[in-house]
Amino acid sequence: MNPAETPGRSPAPSPTIAVAIPCYNEAAAVGRVVDDFRASLPGADLVVFDNASDDGTAEVAAAHGARVVFVPDRGKGFAVRAAFAELKGYDVVVMTDGDGTYPASSAPALIAPVVDGVAEMVVGARRPVPGAQAMSPVRGLGNVLIGGAFRALVGPGTGDLLSGYRAFGRRFVGSVELRSEGFEIETELAVTATARGFPTREIDVPYHPRIAGTESKLRAFRDGRRILATIVREGLRLRPLRALTLVVAAAAALVALVALARR
Repeated sequence: MNPAETPGRSPAPSPTIAVAIPCYNEAAAVGRVVDDFRASLPGADLVVFDNASDDGTAEVAAAHGARVVFVPDRGKGFAVRAAFAELKGYDVVVMTDGDGTYPASSAPALIAPVVDGVAEMVVGARRPVPGAQAMSPVRGLGNVLIGGAFRALVGPGTGDLLSGYRAFGRRFVGSVELRSEGFEIETELAVTATARGFPTREIDVPYHPRIAGTESKLRAFRDGRRILATIVREGLRLRPLRALTLVVAAAAALVALVALARR
């Protein structure tokens, strides 16, 4: 018999769970996202962090029973930082996007390593649904290049560096100080886990196309540059000799290619 079930002893309390849903103009999808996560994690608190939307996202979220926290500074990083500040003290915090690309049905598997005490961050590695065109070729290539840069300059990290579907433990949420303003926030989370030695796990999750009526706010080249700049900066801070050697080698290779092209 499990000790927690011994007659005369109180059962172990259930972990406190919150689902953080950063949103900017996701009125067409956020209601379904809230409903799906309530069904998959019925005891969780559902909190939408509305990032200055102007399409009624907050009203839709509230109508579906979510608590809404308004984040006036626009940028995903600001919304995630607000989530970490607001949800300290929960045993588990799930972070997901408000566009319906991540399946709520995977949430119990995502939080399990945190609940079991073997991970402080669990990443949902995106596996695009076959034939659904959930991820463009440009974005897929960008993810590979960014992941390679992270491994070279910072450390092993996780396979899907930029996934927005994650679960965090109480210690992670309560102790990190995030600084990112935009889509480089996932990179900063990965850097933090690596630098602080937080145990990390990764599980595969299906990745679906966005719900009709929503559109991606990520701009591949603009945000890609910011993400790469974050990796280089953090690599120089954490592993300066290694990062500097690689950056100098890359610059030398670029100069050589330009010289060859001019011949």
